[in-house]
Amino acid sequence: MEYVVYGDVLVAVNFIIDLLILRLCQALTGLRQKGWRRYLAAAAGGLCAMAIFLPAGSFWLDAAVRLGVSLVVVSIAYGRQPLRVFFRVLLVFYAVSFLVAGVVIALWFLNPSGGYAYGNGAVYLNLRPTALLGAAAAAYLFVRAFDRVFRWSRGARDRCRVRAVRDGRMVEFTALADTGNRLTEPFSGRPLVLVSMEKGRMLLTPSESRWLEAGMEGEDPPAGVRVAPYATVNGRGLLAVFRPDCLEIEVDGRWLAADGCLALSPGAGTPRDCDGIFHPGMIQLAAPAGGKGFQ
Repeated sequence: MEYVVYGDVLVAVNFIIDLLILRLCQALTGLRQKGWRRYLAAAAGGLCAMAIFLPAGSFWLDAAVRLGVSLVVVSIAYGRQPLRVFFRVLLVFYAVSFLVAGVVIALWFLNPSGGYAYGNGAVYLNLRPTALLGAAAAAYLFVRAFDRVFRWSRGARDRCRVRAVRDGRMVEFTALADTGNRLTEPFSGRPLVLVSMEKGRMLLTPSESRWLEAGMEGEDPPAGVRVAPYATVNGRGLLAVFRPDCLEIEVDGRWLAADGCLALSPGAGTPRDCDGIFHPGMIQLAAPAGGKGFQ
């Protein structure tokens, strides 16, 4: 069956899919993609899909095109990384791509809305916009569920230095890598780094500090601050949560950007000799292999 392949639709669809894959890769790797990089990488992936219009090539040409596109997309999204980290991220990118493609194709087979075209490593599915959005949403939920069930955990590690910047104010503290900290920000799903009240308040504005001193009651949280529930063996409560402009964790002598929020820990919520707790999954792909732990 022959039909028309629209270049603008091809680029737009691949842009959306690549953006989805990169968003999932960030959640799985814990390595932050700085704003414009993710969109630029997705745009590059979308434009590379135009290879479908080139004369058909061999299997090896298809493989070379796919490899080249993935290298370009991951390089743009994550910037300069050590080779060990880069190849780990690349493997995650391939794994997520296969999972997303599998879900989208499965849904397309269950409810076919048209044909498809393939050439030079690029695929064009003739999907209605609603079907595409539904398939993308289903793929996103599937991969997140897959991550929760099969998440690779490196286990609790040593203590790390953490650096956070917000509105020109900076604080550094020592945090314990603890797989037991699975707290996330309710709206965005970003992992929470627990930080002591003493250190965390250094990043708050005067109005935010007054709201905190009032017991976080009586009025809505100030702009930029949210509350998140928590539960421990000692009871339940609420945490004041905010996202810093920059959050970095030192691993093996290098400061790595992490995607997460800070949560002010009430009372003695942090371990002895530490001012915070974070989940090692936030930087799991950049952590050194073996049992040396974090520096």
